[in-house]
Amino acid sequence: MMTIPYTYILLASVIINVVGTTPTLISEGSKRYSWIAPLISMLILLVTPGIHLLAYVAFLVVIGILGIITLMRLDSPIRGVDHMLISIMIIATVLALYTSDLALVLLSLMLVSAPTYLLILMGDPGTGIEVGIKYVVNMIIATVLFFMGAIIISSGPSLITYIIGFSLLLLGLSLEVGAAPMHEWVPDVFTAGNPIPVSIIASIAKIAPFIVAVKITLTTMELYGVPPYYLAYIAGAFAVISMFLGNIGALTSRESPRVLAYSSIANMGYAMTAFAAVIMGAQEMGIALGLALVGLLLQLFMNAVGKMGFFNTIFSKGNNAVSTWLISLAFIGTPPLLGFWSKLYIIIALVYGNLAWLAVLLVINSVISVPYYVRLARELGTGWRGGLAEGLMLTFTIIVLSTTIPPTWLIHPIMNLVSHLMLTL
Repeated sequence: MMTIPYTYILLASVIINVVGTTPTLISEGSKRYSWIAPLISMLILLVTPGIHLLAYVAFLVVIGILGIITLMRLDSPIRGVDHMLISIMIIATVLALYTSDLALVLLSLMLVSAPTYLLILMGDPGTGIEVGIKYVVNMIIATVLFFMGAIIISSGPSLITYIIGFSLLLLGLSLEVGAAPMHEWVPDVFTAGNPIPVSIIASIAKIAPFIVAVKITLTTMELYGVPPYYLAYIAGAFAVISMFLGNIGALTSRESPRVLAYSSIANMGYAMTAFAAVIMGAQEMGIALGLALVGLLLQLFMNAVGKMGFFNTIFSKGNNAVSTWLISLAFIGTPPLLGFWSKLYIIIALVYGNLAWLAVLLVINSVISVPYYVRLARELGTGWRGGLAEGLMLTFTIIVLSTTIPPTWLIHPIMNLVSHLMLTL
């Protein structure tokens, strides 16, 4: 039986998304069906060449579908286009992992970032334009820094030049995902922006940058024989700054959107610790690398569903207390919720990679985060409500509860993904 190359699947997904959405933009009445083509285009991505890629793609499709449903709650001035943009972001994130071409990897990063420029402009025109300009300028700078770093470390430099290039790449990554020390835009944008588009920026847009950074780093590090501990310690330093600054900022903030902004900074710090563990695990390409990758993906997934849930709750001015408490507990890392397993896998990978000091700091920061997540649960858990908001919140709750059965089954398919992490330079 002939297997269809996955490149064709990705191309078909793009065509269905764009061509299928266009007719629905002709009239106001047809815009209510604009979600159909983007949904189909994402479901097609599940026709993957292997079970190992399916686990990753399914993870993204779920987030994409939730993103489309979330946008339905907003009276969008670009209804139809917004759904198409979500699908493009998901397709580009899948491409980021699948392709072995450096140019396509960098293109995928742009395709994930660019749609957010339009999404952030949705909402109140007065604050939307100001917030949008600030966000777009920061993202352009992030892309430039990321590309400069990627080009430098892909050009066969000396060790010192490689470290400079890697530092530029990390600065671009930090600015892109809102991690310290390049976090300055996050509190203002998350607080002033409309909670619905902000929920997309805080969730879907965070995944591809880490995947691209991992692929570029692992490929060039192995190709040019760069000692991993240099890079892991640099990434670890970024992680420590982001974790402490994010958690302390959240503790001292009072507005719920601002608390979530600093919470996002801290969560990107946790993801950065996983990045450091991935770098150290690449030495042996064994269980440590697999645990680090699982921890990274689960942490990004936890951040995505948690932020979408909380920002939807802010938009609704409250939601049921059960869900808000469970999502808060998951963010803290309470077993057996999703956030517990993401942090556990990261901690084990850090210990395997001789980065136990970073694991200790991760645990300390998880403890620091307890008071403000408890405060969020109390403030946002106002009672049961009906409608789409309640359904979304219950879905997010089911996801964080899904790891009641330990997600050990993810390790094997993620280990098989290692072959997709290497680029052809």
